[in-house]
Amino acid sequence: MTEPVDELALDDARIAADVRETLQWDPRLDASTIRVEVLDGIVTLAGSVRLLAESAIAAEDAWRVKGVRQVINDIAVNPTAVRTDTDILADVLNALRYDPRVDEHAVILQVVGGVVTLAGTVGSSAEVHAAEEDAWFTPGVIAVTNTLTVAPDRRRPDSDITADVREALTRDARITDPTRIGVEVRNGTVTLSGGVDRPEERRAAEEDAWFTAGVQEVVNHLIISPLTPTV
Repeated sequence: MTEPVDELALDDARIAADVRETLQWDPRLDASTIRVEVLDGIVTLAGSVRLLAESAIAAEDAWRVKGVRQVINDIAVNPTAVRTDTDILADVLNALRYDPRVDEHAVILQVVGGVVTLAGTVGSSAEVHAAEEDAWFTPGVIAVTNTLTVAPDRRRPDSDITADVREALTRDARITDPTRIGVEVRNGTVTLSGGVDRPEERRAAEEDAWFTAGVQEVVNHLIISPLTPTV
């Protein structure tokens, strides 16, 4: 008698293989130290990397794989060489100084035990992301706590931000059905909920929200829940 085939397990095995292959082909990270497990379309990444940026890149790669519903990033940062907090602080300051996207004078830095804390007030949510990215790519950094706040030149009502985010989602050709995405704004914080067909749509919706004037924070609760047949 033939044993029944567990289609879900086969799908998970395929997703795991695709994630591993995607990580291996990405020249920005060393995939040999990253472990991949998949259960019901939920990918868990474990192991260790040298740079905090590699952890973020690995999660980004996993989200791109077809069939992935969620990514849990448990990758630890294990620098190849121990660096002093003073050296890390100096390098992050230099990265901010030479990054045209960031006003380094607006960012207050602190480094304790390899953990970088970003504080202060900047002019846009894009600047918040840029400063965090600069810290991610600094050797020796094991974590980043981003407490930067956004103070746009003109404070916008939540209702206006909501309308603009919804309009941006509607205009975005990367999003198949923007009506499935719920948008709630409170004190400049945008919460996205509902479902989308693909990971690319999830990322696109978050980008649309982040680059809307007046947005101070984006909470992305979107899940991958295809309604259209996949080929």
